[in-house]
Amino acid sequence: MDYHNQVYHAFWQGLVRLVVLHQASLGPIYSGRLSKFLRDQGYAISSGSRYPLLHLLEKAGFLASRLKVYRARVRKYYEITPQGRACLAEVWWEVADLVREVILEEDAGAPSPSSGPPLYALLPESPKIFWPPTF
Repeated sequence: MDYHNQVYHAFWQGLVRLVVLHQASLGPIYSGRLSKFLRDQGYAISSGSRYPLLHLLEKAGFLASRLKVYRARVRKYYEITPQGRACLAEVWWEVADLVREVILEEDAGAPSPSSGPPLYALLPESPKIFWPPTF
């Protein structure tokens, strides 16, 4: 893999982690529902990548899991932890500043997005993934 692809891949891995934390902030998630959500957004992430990601976020203390029986099958549900919620909130505003500075070419020291129009109004794609932040 060349350097360009490595940077591109690392960038998207980080965004997927942010999306997973955001989805968990909305309520308990399990791998199958997460897979469907990501697929509906145009991203196909295999179970060979999804499960290690969920386990990584759990090991880091950002997610907590519990087993639950659903239709005679055991599912592992993941919920965001207070540490995960704090991380998501911090990263959310850092990403918002980065978008303002790099993509929208505004001053990063400008007032936070909460004091102006929501960033999602400026994005070309559906805001469902990131907005509203429910930390």
